[in-house]
Amino acid sequence: MNVKKLSSILLLMLFLFICLFPSISSAHAYIKKSTPVENEILKKSPTKVVIQFDETIQPEFNSIQVFDSSGKRVDKKNGRVDPKQPSVLESDLEKNLPNGTYQIQWKVVSNDGHPVQGVIPFQIGESDTSQNTSVVHPSSKGYTPTPDLIVIRWLQYISSACLIGVLFFMLLVIPKDSAKELSVIRPLIKAGKVSYIFLLLSILLSLPLQATILTGNSWLDVFRISTIQDMIFNTQFGDTWLVQVVLLIVLAIPVFLLGRNKSNYDFLNWIVLILGIGLLFTKSLTSHAASTTNQYFSVSIDFLHLLSASVWIGSLIAMVVLLPMIKRSETKDVYLTTIRRFYKWGLILVVLLAITGVFGSLSYIPNLYSLTHTDYGKVLVWKVILLLFMLVLAAINFVKGRKRNKKGLSGTIWSELLIGCVILILSVLLTNLPTAMSAPGPFQETKTAGQGNQVTLRVTPNVIGENLFEVTLKDNNGQQMKGIDQVTLTLTSLDMDMGVNTVTLKKKAEGKYTLKSMGFNMAGNWKVHVHGLTKSLDTIDIDFHCIVGSQ
Repeated sequence: MNVKKLSSILLLMLFLFICLFPSISSAHAYIKKSTPVENEILKKSPTKVVIQFDETIQPEFNSIQVFDSSGKRVDKKNGRVDPKQPSVLESDLEKNLPNGTYQIQWKVVSNDGHPVQGVIPFQIGESDTSQNTSVVHPSSKGYTPTPDLIVIRWLQYISSACLIGVLFFMLLVIPKDSAKELSVIRPLIKAGKVSYIFLLLSILLSLPLQATILTGNSWLDVFRISTIQDMIFNTQFGDTWLVQVVLLIVLAIPVFLLGRNKSNYDFLNWIVLILGIGLLFTKSLTSHAASTTNQYFSVSIDFLHLLSASVWIGSLIAMVVLLPMIKRSETKDVYLTTIRRFYKWGLILVVLLAITGVFGSLSYIPNLYSLTHTDYGKVLVWKVILLLFMLVLAAINFVKGRKRNKKGLSGTIWSELLIGCVILILSVLLTNLPTAMSAPGPFQETKTAGQGNQVTLRVTPNVIGENLFEVTLKDNNGQQMKGIDQVTLTLTSLDMDMGVNTVTLKKKAEGKYTLKSMGFNMAGNWKVHVHGLTKSLDTIDIDFHCIVGSQ
């Protein structure tokens, strides 16, 4: 089957997959609902506090504590994950708590293994102005990647890419008559064996690394039997880690037999390639994709993205390893032919990277604001820019290989590889940063209702808790509408049946109505119905779809 037919089939399968299995992703568990809601003023003391997250949270390494304004703990120290609702964290409170301000301090581990923590302030009764209490602001923050995580995860990415790329290169790129010549493949076999050693090292280190993330302890403190046991047997990361270790053990023998038996050359290479791809798949099980509403689809898309990037960057490593061939007249043509053959595969890889990358962006970036105002969005922008540079260099290398021009080829291949290595660092950051879904930013949208009237809805800051709702009404001439008797908003959660909440806005000026309200008591998708009633009893009705953030 030629490259064009194969690429057409892959594109068709991917298109059908996306159409049949839509998915919404948030990653890094964030609050969808809490009782009490942040900054809520309660008339009487609650019996317990409850926080519901947008995904299943892990039963270990979580906490929920409640403190009064003096710092005294007032919960019953029985914080737990609800066994019937594994996305709910709750704790009972002491009876008859006095009036005052309180704060819920919580910490959980999301389904993809990332810790998230925050504070939810609330109040019982009216505030006592005679007391000098500090203001507690609601907050929620995810894990920020540290240097040790970046190094270890990058080492896992690059060594996995090298192993897969080198085997892919030997099996499918190098011309068959040259692929079995030991003088040609010996450097690639060495590169494959070295990459296996670093892959083994990075995966072994990933367990204590994850323990430092979840417990907050230092490297010296996590090497305890109880901590390691909890990590392996009580976390999803531990389950995946055990699978990785088993695959590494199975992979060891065929890796170190590479190149020793020509009769089993292809067989051993395919075994190593398949097991290497299997290890790469397990990486997707601890990515943001593991926290989506449709895990099978999202993990598959993430895996395709990882596989395409690994084959591309790993093949670049193979090209660099084989660069000495271009200096020898007897192997120069073989090298240039190999370059030309790879970039035919490169077309498929670029298409897969583009499609899966766009899907991932749409899954984790709700709007343009979050792309430019969140760390996740900014890192993603840089990744796309570097990928474009990489594509330009790839095109230059393809043209040089096609024209059999070796001048400057070494420099452009090295440049392409180095950019690829930087992209892998950015990928590590993206995998461990909270996605932009939790911070979509202020909402503003204008729609046209009946008779050409324009309705603009603004919600600031557009998070759980108190928001400023603003509605601006203009007629078909663009003038502020007059004669409006009443404007109401009906808020309906699209993610959960919570009934409806209708609020009436106050007139601020002609055609402009505002209200501060705690109508959004849950993050996620909301329908906001704007209803306007004129003094002549005409109505203005329009619906808005709003994605509410948690921070």
